[in-house]
Amino acid sequence: MPTEGQQAAMAQQEERPIDETAIRAVRLPTQLIDLELLVPYSLIAEITDVSLPEGSIRLGRSEATMVNWRGQRVPLVSLEAMNGESLPTIGRRVRCAVLYGTDPERALPYYALLLSGVPRSEQVERRQIESAGPQDNPLWREVVRIGGRLTAIPDIRVLEERIDQMRLGQEEAAEEPPGD
Repeated sequence: MPTEGQQAAMAQQEERPIDETAIRAVRLPTQLIDLELLVPYSLIAEITDVSLPEGSIRLGRSEATMVNWRGQRVPLVSLEAMNGESLPTIGRRVRCAVLYGTDPERALPYYALLLSGVPRSEQVERRQIESAGPQDNPLWREVVRIGGRLTAIPDIRVLEERIDQMRLGQEEAAEEPPGD
């Protein structure tokens, strides 16, 4: 039989409404101009530092750099570059968010996004989200304001498709024999 204190705690819990619209998300720091990135926590495989291959100190606008992560080759991309913004200056070791691929039809079990800081995990509730108006970038499912900050929610399918195309282009270039 519960004690009086336990009964009071259970009664308080029952009184608290459960907000089913809250999701656990991760705010990924990038160098996107005037924009932060928010993804569901469940997409994050790991936040880690990786070494770039020899000679790869720049990330291209249309190609992925393949990096080693946990014994696998994973495409690393810069959202800044994919959006036509200035390419970030990077060193041989970079911090990235490794995300789970979501499309079983695509040979992209993981991919990595270049970060410019430390990600933050947070609970986001529907009531915190304000529309930021129309946007025309196909990479973003929606651009909203959360806590006054302009935040992009990526269209994961479009993002994965673009990264897969970049990865395939990189693999084809690596397989081409040297020119005569």
